[in-house]
Amino acid sequence: MNFKLRGNRVLLDKPVQPEKKTDIILNEVDEKSIEKEMMKKWTHLNVYAVGDKVEGVKVGDKVYTNTNALHSAEVIDFNGNIKMMVKDFEIAMVWDQ
Repeated sequence: MNFKLRGNRVLLDKPVQPEKKTDIILNEVDEKSIEKEMMKKWTHLNVYAVGDKVEGVKVGDKVYTNTNALHSAEVIDFNGNIKMMVKDFEIAMVWDQ
């Protein structure tokens, strides 16, 4: 899929939650609560795409953004691959590779 991300936006790969090994079925509120807690551990997120005005961050970088930015991030489904869109100023750290 070809696309051009515009502006100061950054698309991040959403980490995949580990498979549940239980027969307990959680309601949507509990699922969201668990995901909110997991976000605190998402410290090395992969950059999937950068907007045409983004500087200092490139595709493939590992970045950190605070959990508030993740909670408010727009979620996009790219053919079953979930991405999160944040503003470039919400990225606090870019890890050396």
